Amino acid sequence: MDANELRDKAVVVLSEMVEHLGLQAKVTTDLIDGERLKLCLESRESGRLIGRKGQTLESLELLLNRIMKRNDEGNPWIPVEVDGYSTGRTGGDGPRRRGERVDKERFQCLATEAAKEVKRWQQEKKLGPFSPAERRIIHITLEKDEQICTESEPIPGDTGRKYVIVKLKS
Repeated sequence: MDANELRDKAVVVLSEMVEHLGLQAKVTTDLIDGERLKLCLESRESGRLIGRKGQTLESLELLLNRIMKRNDEGNPWIPVEVDGYSTGRTGGDGPRRRGERVDKERFQCLATEAAKEVKRWQQEKKLGPFSPAERRIIHITLEKDEQICTESEPIPGDTGRKYVIVKLKS
């Protein structure tokens, strides 16, 4: 998918998501570092779009990116901003801000959902990239599953962050 198709598809998906929430917002696009796509929401109901401690915005961003990656696994992470407020995640699924704790429950849920998909479709799934702490939660969550194994795959040129491959045991 080229950059224009990616932008158009992401705008449509996010617009529909906001509409299904019963909210009105204008979706615009911006570039990070002059090259990476970022979506911006402008709304009179920005507080509802952001949610308590940014949880609604984080969920919107995660859902948008899961939908976009479902169409093409190679799609980059697309950050979402509401009236200047963002989750702080700019690429991959991070980085987290200094001192911010890893949401253990979120990564456990991500791991179990990935394992279900791998078992159902009999195909390995690539998650991430993640920090060491985030990968550890995924590995520990799935280590007792007798049908599933996990491994980390490095990103060329990136130190510390790696993908997690979830696959069936041979």
